[in-house]
Amino acid sequence: MKFWAIWVTGLLLMTGLAQAQMRAQDGLAALEAGDPEAARAIWQPLAARGDVLAQHNLAVLLLTGQGVEADRAAALDLFAAAAGQGHRPAQLLLAGLLMEDADWPAARHWYEQAAAQGAAQAQFMLGMLKERGLGGAASRDGAKAQYALAADQGHVPATFALGALLAEGGAAERAADKFALAAEAGHIEAKFNLGVAFSQGLGRAEDAEAARDWYLRAAQAGHAPAAYNLALMLAQGRGGVQSFRRALGWAMVAQGGGHAQAEAVITMLREVMSSDAVEAAEAMAAACREDMRTCE
Repeated sequence: MKFWAIWVTGLLLMTGLAQAQMRAQDGLAALEAGDPEAARAIWQPLAARGDVLAQHNLAVLLLTGQGVEADRAAALDLFAAAAGQGHRPAQLLLAGLLMEDADWPAARHWYEQAAAQGAAQAQFMLGMLKERGLGGAASRDGAKAQYALAADQGHVPATFALGALLAEGGAAERAADKFALAAEAGHIEAKFNLGVAFSQGLGRAEDAEAARDWYLRAAQAGHAPAAYNLALMLAQGRGGVQSFRRALGWAMVAQGGGHAQAEAVITMLREVMSSDAVEAAEAMAAACREDMRTCE
């Protein structure tokens, strides 16, 4: 008899949970239909009863003020309630909001919770906090471990960050491997660092042509130091054909991007180039500023 009573009670609890989830979905349907007030009316009682989906959805609604009066403080409370029940998206959003408030200890706590659940973004952010000693003790090893966990999931910024720590620690080859992975995935700084690795033989066999190629890729993405290094290689004819026109053009692009040393290169090149060549370089730089992706 007791067994059946327990079984029936469990069934009722499960049914109640399913009904709450269906009601939470009704709130989303109302929001999609352009009635945020109806969504709020559905989620509020559910959130008050502890429904984690309603807490999270209502928090997002109050945070964004989508059709309702924004209330950041109430949103934080709701995110905290959902996060405390182990809701990973709420943990991530709450941690991000706490970062905006510079509440490093609380942000670190919630990133730890989400990271423990395998959230790659949380692992990356926790790594950053550990590396910088924000919200707790600094730990390069701890940061490296978190970056590695996120990198194993394909998190590109974490892959780059892990490469940077490895490079600082003297593990040049492993660092270059990480930079290569991040660069192939489109990370701009990783493209530049991989160019440096090939240019200087750091973790890669020295290869001026490959260095020039990676500097070009980074420069086309708007990276001023890469544009400057590319200008030097073009002026020297290192890694490919020498071209003062392209060198001057890229030096101008670097200067436009705020690179302090570009002016000296520009002055030097102007002194040895004809006025027609300088004008062509200026036209190239102007075209590059219009569309860096096609600039070569």
